Amino acid sequence: MKIARQHGLFPAGICGIFLFVWSFGIGGANHPCCPDDRELPYLLSPSTSQRFQYLVRYETFFSTSLSKEKGLFVILPEDFYQNPGGKYPILYLLHGYNFHRRGLSWKVRSPEKAKRVLCEVKEEEYHWLLHEDIAIMAYAMMDPKNRTYRDLKESLEERFDELSKHGGLGKEDYTPGEIAQSIVSHNLHPDGDSSDPFHPIQKMVIVLPDGDNGFYTDENEGKALFPKTKDRKACDGFIMGEDLNYSLFPILSMKPGALGKHESYFLEILQYIDSQPSYRERVLQKRAVGGISMGGFGAMKLGLKYPGLICSVSSQSGLLDIELLKDKWMLKMVLPEFLEVFGRLEVKKFPPGSSLDLKHIHANNPIALLEKRGISRLPRWIYFDYGEKEGFQGITEGNQRFEKALGERSHRIPVQPFNGKSGHNYQFWRSRSGNILQHHSEAFQKSLLGK
Repeated sequence: MKIARQHGLFPAGICGIFLFVWSFGIGGANHPCCPDDRELPYLLSPSTSQRFQYLVRYETFFSTSLSKEKGLFVILPEDFYQNPGGKYPILYLLHGYNFHRRGLSWKVRSPEKAKRVLCEVKEEEYHWLLHEDIAIMAYAMMDPKNRTYRDLKESLEERFDELSKHGGLGKEDYTPGEIAQSIVSHNLHPDGDSSDPFHPIQKMVIVLPDGDNGFYTDENEGKALFPKTKDRKACDGFIMGEDLNYSLFPILSMKPGALGKHESYFLEILQYIDSQPSYRERVLQKRAVGGISMGGFGAMKLGLKYPGLICSVSSQSGLLDIELLKDKWMLKMVLPEFLEVFGRLEVKKFPPGSSLDLKHIHANNPIALLEKRGISRLPRWIYFDYGEKEGFQGITEGNQRFEKALGERSHRIPVQPFNGKSGHNYQFWRSRSGNILQHHSEAFQKSLLGK
């Protein structure tokens, strides 16, 4: 089945794309990029001694839009193989901006150091899996054994406790009990009794793609600033000469792959999942997309642009009004890719030498797309929130403008116990991820019922 855009088909060549799949089964090898990471085999290749088992797959495919091999994680429902006739909706979760793609040159000069940084910080396609712990939360919330909110809280605590014993929680993180309390007591069910009935969410497939730092948008000029990247099976290490110095300061460089046609690439991923024998008979044409920060922007933009493809959208701490981002000094030093995706990044020049394409920004701005769609009240298929202490006015003000455009009261989440002080961090996003899963589950259920 072909997937259509809102007003036409995919760009030419996508349907004929050559795909290479590297899939891990139960008992498979460790992750090829980070073989020493204890948490990855726990999730990808669970041992029989584990109390909790997860069906997480890592796959790669060659993207014609980006001209390189890309990686993604796929989280399958627990009964995916036990119930061969089962069909599931699918949720795509988009990661945020990776500040380790640019910065001091020692981070990017050698493939060994680049790979080490990647595995230490666990950014990009790793983020939802290893920071937000979305597989842990989804499995607990889909488990029919959890019939009350107390059951869910206890299940999450037990799952996070086992995860911590396999290297899944850092020393600076909260305890398993505190994490479970934040997710359930403070967010999913803050004003209710723990003995109230909990209804497990819709079983779904969850896909975690690698979006680079491309803002899930096609770069406006189609330029190739970087030398061709060598094929390294989607691992983000690279060799000397593949990075780009984007500033007058020689220590400031960007990693390759951060620019390109990233909206077309996202559409490729949808086509890829729908075309694979492992999934095409098992996934429904019911898709949702969510994201954090840069991914929140991407999710909201894509959901508003392609309503025929996507039935539910969520944004956490998203950039919902990118027309606020006009300070070229800030952009070049903090988000240099934004200048190239939405304008022209002039390397080795002062920031005013770069330019912004205001028409391209407006065409991809979530708040402008609301107006274009004629949406003036918050539809039930859209969810968004942001933290009280985001630390970046562009996020706070953008969400406030989004509220105003929809006639909404504040969607700002206050500081709570164990939620990262409601800042721009994974503890905050994780504390709200149960709400995100519940939102998409309700949208899926309504869609499946034809409502």
